[in-house]
Amino acid sequence: MKHLETEYKSPDGVKLYLQAWMPEAPRASLLLVHGLGEHSGRYESLVQGLVDLGVAVFTFDGRGHGKSSLPKPTAYFDSYERYLEDIDTLAGKVKNYTPGLPFFMFGHSMGGGLVAAYVLKYQPDVAGVVLSAPAIKEAEGTPKILIALSGFLNAVAPKLNAVKLDIDGVSRIPEEVEKYKNDPLIFQKSIPVRTGYEVYQMMQFIQSHANEFVQPLLIFHGTSDRLTNSKGSELLFEKAQSQDKTLKIIPGAYHELLNDSDREEVLKDILEWVGNKLV
Repeated sequence: MKHLETEYKSPDGVKLYLQAWMPEAPRASLLLVHGLGEHSGRYESLVQGLVDLGVAVFTFDGRGHGKSSLPKPTAYFDSYERYLEDIDTLAGKVKNYTPGLPFFMFGHSMGGGLVAAYVLKYQPDVAGVVLSAPAIKEAEGTPKILIALSGFLNAVAPKLNAVKLDIDGVSRIPEEVEKYKNDPLIFQKSIPVRTGYEVYQMMQFIQSHANEFVQPLLIFHGTSDRLTNSKGSELLFEKAQSQDKTLKIIPGAYHELLNDSDREEVLKDILEWVGNKLV
């Protein structure tokens, strides 16, 4: 397995850290989009499993995240649509690097929402889309006054740190929580107002266009996820017009399904689903 690292400069001047893992003879490619506050280097088991299948894995640290935000992550980005433009550019690079091969997309958490929004907005030619605990719907019972306040703060103080992520909710495995807390490339503070506002706008877009989703789709979500709302996954699954769609709701599971107690089962299901499309 060959590991490649490089960077890409977006049209608006943002440098993004890119990396890829290449099998000796690729049979397919996949673009992985990480979640809010984290980075692209946290998917070792998935990468290894996919490469063993013959899938070349490409990924990047998003705006304000990981090595794209050195010396320290900020989790700040000013537009989810610019983030989608980054994804589109990188998807094009992946397809050019592996021409003629099936192309897959994977997204976790906010990355899952971004992938869903990207597919709905750009309607790319993909062999399959895998979403892990995607951010598609706001928390149940979110007060309208809070949403209105976020719009006001977005206009006057976009970089104000406002919403603290529930780090203890990432996994039921204490060692995984500690690993998360001790990773210097993970943003540990409260999420900036603008980032939260843009994620909310992204979720509204997905909800209003969910019935335009036609690509093969596999979604995972845990019933005990405290960071993203599983009702969003149910909404997308129900409204999607995909002929090939599967929703797996995992009882008791926390947010990071590939780092939680059921991770071996989740990984196995992902690899089987992708592998079946390579036959």
